[in-house]
Amino acid sequence: MKRPGRRTAGGARGRARLAARAVTIGAVAAVVLTAAACSSSSSNGGGTSSAPAAGTGSAPAAGTGAAGSGGATGSAIEVGSIIDLTGVDATSGAAQQAGMGYFLQQLNANGGIDGHPLKVTYCDAASTPQGAAQCAQQFASLSSHVVLTQTSDPPTRGALPHLTSDLVVDVDPILLPKSGTNVFQATAAGSVVATALISAVKKSGLHTVGVLYTSDTSGTHQLEAAQGAAKAAGITVVSQPQTPGVTDVTPQLLKLKSMGADVFYLASIGANTAAAVSSYKTLGLTVPVVAGAAAVTNAFLKSLPSGIPANLYGTSELIGDTTGMPSSIAQAWSQYRTDFTKYANQPVDTQTTSAIYVGCVAEAALKASPTYSVSDMTHALKSGTIPCLGVQEKFSIPGLNVVAGQPAAVTKAGASASDGWGAYQGNL
Repeated sequence: MKRPGRRTAGGARGRARLAARAVTIGAVAAVVLTAAACSSSSSNGGGTSSAPAAGTGSAPAAGTGAAGSGGATGSAIEVGSIIDLTGVDATSGAAQQAGMGYFLQQLNANGGIDGHPLKVTYCDAASTPQGAAQCAQQFASLSSHVVLTQTSDPPTRGALPHLTSDLVVDVDPILLPKSGTNVFQATAAGSVVATALISAVKKSGLHTVGVLYTSDTSGTHQLEAAQGAAKAAGITVVSQPQTPGVTDVTPQLLKLKSMGADVFYLASIGANTAAAVSSYKTLGLTVPVVAGAAAVTNAFLKSLPSGIPANLYGTSELIGDTTGMPSSIAQAWSQYRTDFTKYANQPVDTQTTSAIYVGCVAEAALKASPTYSVSDMTHALKSGTIPCLGVQEKFSIPGLNVVAGQPAAVTKAGASASDGWGAYQGNL
């Protein structure tokens, strides 16, 4: 199916190049943002989105949304998003939706996809593989053949078997899709985040990282990434396992301290990371404690019942301090932080930012194929560059469909949840 009214002359290409930089420009326009046109009779299945539209505080009607104005005036191009808006990962889903809403506002205000507004239809996976699978099946008829999997693992794994005929833009850093598949991971590999952690440790004159990792795919993946980065930098790693779901890990933290750890790294997600921070505070420890990328969210800071430790850091693609970075990155991040906060009335975090990265990849793919050909879009992603937040990303990592070129850094938790994650300067 051809894109209605698509213009392919040189002027359209010029508009496309301008639109590709839209996420760095502070523009105001209506958002093409819809709730899921999905339903399910299963209590564990996907369902109609009922989460508030980002920054509004009220829910959009299911399957509806305002058409984008400004530069995008043609008929809308619809892509699907499988997202967790209820269940155990609901806070992550809400942040992802806020980030995507901001991305759409910027993109559509600056021409959309060659004059056509981009529209995202959400389907709530309810944080379960079954729900994600049902959402995937309901997105099978989309003419764009583009589906965003903005869920975590294992829900994403439930969706992928039903999306083999689509281009999938994924946010989960655990899946690491292999080259040759239809799945493209829009966030950096775990090794990139781990390298940022180890670099900060070394610059701070510290020598031993104590990794507290959950004994699941998420925790072990983060542990392995930290070990690899530390070995290359001459930093020692000691580790202790954490059983998912436990609420007291004081014995493990004490063991890591006795093993010489002068900085803790929490290789876990969600409630497991919160439990580790709680045990850390109970023990009255003062060594720096660094949370993994999935915990670098405003929702995580709000979830800490005993407050935020004075020396809590996080490591992720979220950039708090752009000192020393190229001016293009510094300017893009400054604009993003300012404009997103105005749009959503909340600070940026890892989840809102990963949604921007997902949007950039989807935008690049759609601009590459007038007929929404999955093979053409795949070829374009593998052979071209993707402008996003001041950098030129590429899918160039051998053996993986994982984006390269995204910067990662250590960021510091604010004194309160409303402060969010900000600039890290000096030593840990």
